[in-house]
Amino acid sequence: MANETTTTSVTNQVQTGYNLVADFALRAIPIFDQFASVKTADTNEGDSITFHRWVELPDTVTPLDEVTDVTPVALSSSTFSVTPLEYGSTTVTTAKVRSDTMLPGFSSDQVKLVARTMASTVDTLARTATETSTQEEFIGQSSLAAITATDILTADEVRQQHANAVTAEIEQLGDSFIWVLHPHMSYDLKSETGDGAFIAPAQYVNTDKVYNNEIGKFAGFKFVETSRALLSADAGASNVDAYWNYIFGADAVAKAVSTAPGIVQGPVTDYLMRLHPLGWYGYFGYGIFRNEAMRLVIGASSMGAN
Repeated sequence: MANETTTTSVTNQVQTGYNLVADFALRAIPIFDQFASVKTADTNEGDSITFHRWVELPDTVTPLDEVTDVTPVALSSSTFSVTPLEYGSTTVTTAKVRSDTMLPGFSSDQVKLVARTMASTVDTLARTATETSTQEEFIGQSSLAAITATDILTADEVRQQHANAVTAEIEQLGDSFIWVLHPHMSYDLKSETGDGAFIAPAQYVNTDKVYNNEIGKFAGFKFVETSRALLSADAGASNVDAYWNYIFGADAVAKAVSTAPGIVQGPVTDYLMRLHPLGWYGYFGYGIFRNEAMRLVIGASSMGAN
C-alpha cells in the first residue's frame, strides 16, 4: 500500500512543545451544487440516466369553426442524458500516527479534511458543468480575448441581463433568478450601487429559501458570492483577468445520482489492524438540462490583476 499517512509524513505535528491544535485551511461551502434543480433519486442506478423534457405546444391563433371539430395536437418530449462517473479519494493512517503522541482529536480532523475535499470536488464538478452552456456573453465586448480592464460589472449590466432572461421566457428558480459571482465582481457592483441597493436576506418577505453565501437581492436576482467562480488569469486583452458570472433559471442544471457522495471507512486488511483507510466516494454527474436557462456573463474586475 502506498501513500499511507505516517509519523514521517506529518513530522511537523510530533515536535516537542508544538502547538497541539492544527488549524484548517479556509474553504467555502458548496455553492454550485445547490442550483442543480433537476435530480434523480439517490437510489437510481444505471450507467447513463435519461431525463425527459416536454416540447411546448404551439399557440392556437386560428378561430374555431362552428361545426368542425378540432384536430388534436400530439404531445411530444425530448430526452437528455447525464452519465454518472465515479469520484473519490482516500487517506490511510497508521496506528502510530493515531497514538497519544499525535494531536488531540486527530481522527475527527481526518474526517473533516476528507469531508471538505469531497464537498470541494462536488462543487467544482457542478460548476464545470454550467460552463458548457452556449448562452455566453461578454461585458462590453464580443469575445473573451477582447475584454479590457474597464469591462466591469455594473448595475445597468445586471438590469440588461434580467431583461434578457425575461425575454427568453426563462422561469425563475424559486422567486428570483440566481446570479453567482466572484467577490471581485461583487465589489465592483456594490461600489456602483452602494450596499443599500441590495436587499439583505434577513429583510426578505419570504426567508424560507436562503442559499449558501447569498448576499442579497438586486434587480430581480438573488446574488450568491463565491471564490469558486471561475477566474481566468490574463485571458483578456493586455493580460486582463476575466471573471465568470453564472445566471441560473429553473431547470438549468440536472444532477444524476447513482450513489450519493459520502464518507467511506475502508476495510482494515493488514494482519495487525494498524492501517485504517478513510475516504469518500460518489457515483454521480451533472449536465445542462435547459441551455436557455443557464447563462454565462464574462467580464473584468477593478480588483483583478489588470
